[in-house]
Amino acid sequence: MSSPIQTVFQTRYSYFGQSGWRSNASKAKEMLFDPARLAKRLYLFEHMNLACLRDQSDPEFKLAILTSTLLPEDHFKDLTALCYDVLGPERVHILRRGPGSAGKQFNRFMTRKLSATPHAVQVVLDDDDALSVDFVEETRREAEFALSRFRPEQDCVYISFASGLSARFDDDGLLLTARSVPFTNLGLALVAPSDTAKNPYMLAHKKVARRHPVRVIHDQRPYYIRAVHDTNDSRAMMEDTPLAPEDVAIALAYFPLLKNFTLKNPATASPKATSA
Repeated sequence: MSSPIQTVFQTRYSYFGQSGWRSNASKAKEMLFDPARLAKRLYLFEHMNLACLRDQSDPEFKLAILTSTLLPEDHFKDLTALCYDVLGPERVHILRRGPGSAGKQFNRFMTRKLSATPHAVQVVLDDDDALSVDFVEETRREAEFALSRFRPEQDCVYISFASGLSARFDDDGLLLTARSVPFTNLGLALVAPSDTAKNPYMLAHKKVARRHPVRVIHDQRPYYIRAVHDTNDSRAMMEDTPLAPEDVAIALAYFPLLKNFTLKNPATASPKATSA
């Protein structure tokens, strides 16, 4: 019997439209679809976004990717083949759309394609970020509890995971630092009926607690990785203090994808990090 709650990750991939991005590239087609930029985005998408979903302890989820009709055809084919190879076509929906509101595009998709399941957990996951291996499992548990506590007049709740990591990508490796931001967009999850008119891309996430019920999970363990690099689509800030060796070991347990990167944090066991 299928679960009454479905988990749907929603990813913007080089989408030319309104989605909250602030970078110059998001406003200029020639920059957004520059071949060198697209190659780097595909690399990060494969090794961050898709890698974390591939590793999930609970594989019951969908990934909806919103991209542009202007995305070059060869790159679109590479993107599609990569998604199907890593996650399988039954879990991936690629939405190729013209300019518009990202939130409204995802909202229409949910209503038309995924509204049969009573409730959904709609989760923000950018193409260059990552979530912990137990994110689906933990979020489903939190969503089930939140639904059990709904008031008669309540129609949604947002779940915010405050604790995570920042990962700065440099030419000589990746530097990890701690990040603690309540109501961050990273892994922000909307729990609501699957056909709700709400969407996590259709609100200012810093104001979510003023406008909606929210449950903040702040239990001193990382739930997400925020990537920081030279092609970020929104403002990227991070702490200066590197993650301590013992915290790197914890991070590797929650994010095995980190084994594929050279870590710059002090006192790591070797140039290529290995599982703890």
